[in-house]
Amino acid sequence: MKRQLAAAAIILAGSFAASAQMQVLKDAERAAKEGKTVAEVISIITPAFSDPETAQLAQTYFIPGKYCFTDFDKLYALKQFNKLPEGGAIRMADDLMTGHALFMQAMPLDSLPNAKGKVKPKYSKDIVNLLTGHANDFNDAAISYWEAKNFNGAYQAWGVFLDLCKNPVFASKMPVQLADTVLGEIAFNQGIAAWQADSLVQALGAFDYARSLGYNKKTVYDYSLGVAQGLGDQEAIFRVASAGMEAYGKEDANYIGNVINYYLQTKQLDKAFTMIDDAIAGDPNNAQYYVVKGILYDNQDKKAEAKAAFKQAIDLDPYNWQALLQYGIALCNEAYALADAAPASVTESERYLNSKVYPLFREAAEYLEQSYNIHDENPDALRYLENIYYNLHDEAKMEEVKNRK
Repeated sequence: MKRQLAAAAIILAGSFAASAQMQVLKDAERAAKEGKTVAEVISIITPAFSDPETAQLAQTYFIPGKYCFTDFDKLYALKQFNKLPEGGAIRMADDLMTGHALFMQAMPLDSLPNAKGKVKPKYSKDIVNLLTGHANDFNDAAISYWEAKNFNGAYQAWGVFLDLCKNPVFASKMPVQLADTVLGEIAFNQGIAAWQADSLVQALGAFDYARSLGYNKKTVYDYSLGVAQGLGDQEAIFRVASAGMEAYGKEDANYIGNVINYYLQTKQLDKAFTMIDDAIAGDPNNAQYYVVKGILYDNQDKKAEAKAAFKQAIDLDPYNWQALLQYGIALCNEAYALADAAPASVTESERYLNSKVYPLFREAAEYLEQSYNIHDENPDALRYLENIYYNLHDEAKMEEVKNRK
């Protein structure tokens, strides 16, 4: 008899525990009806998230998720009458994002088979309707986060908006079908938000997604390339630069420069030269292509060919600061080599330096000064200029260069 009583006590205890957790759900529903805050409702129901009896119930997440949207709707009504409380825009955004996260937990649980092995979703229809009905509000939430400088929040909110527009579960229920090019611009904004949040991997993914949706403005290539470089991801740099070269290569030689740099790093010099020669054949007046070709020659220690390429770039574009810099450096290096070969005799050495070395240094200085005047964020120009004036024994100019640093 005692054993039977003990067994009954265990069963009752289990039933009590289960009913206690179900009571938590009822308490949360009651709190929602009473107009408690979202935080209070979630606090009440939180024990149910981890209890085995309720953690796998869609209802556990649907109750607080739905209340998030109820709270949003109340605030939205106040906003229409300019009565939104202080911080209301961020609270609305938080409501949407919290509600979405809870619904994403509820939906897969709502599709689990019941005791009879049948799937009978109870909440999924309401979830889809609530999310798609508020789809545009997620875009507004992203803007609210952006204005508050919560860039990660903006990234996340735009991610939800894009998912609602492209995910087949929701897309067919959307009130308005947006063109991919419009969504591509939103994905670009999402990438900028991730970049601002210093989440470079996420930024690169968003920029890639923007391009896949047809957003093809030059800025998306430039930001993508900058992010890939920030990550030090050589494969991504090559991929983005190759795409940028195809789209805007004639307008900006930076793309081909990055592709060729990849070939240099991977020791594919034949591909690098073939690419730059093809580019020059297609656009022979593009000075930057000759700068790139000169750098390629320089990497092969073909100094004469490199110098000639830099001079050709200057002839095509006298204001190309990179060509001026590289040509000036080439002249300077020639002067260094000649100086190393100066005669031992003091008299002969002075004559040799005056006739052969110093003129090269002066010519190099002219090109380097021009380069610096065009582009003053140019530490290489200053470094060579300081050394040139040191070799020319021009202390006044050497000090003036030091003051520019």
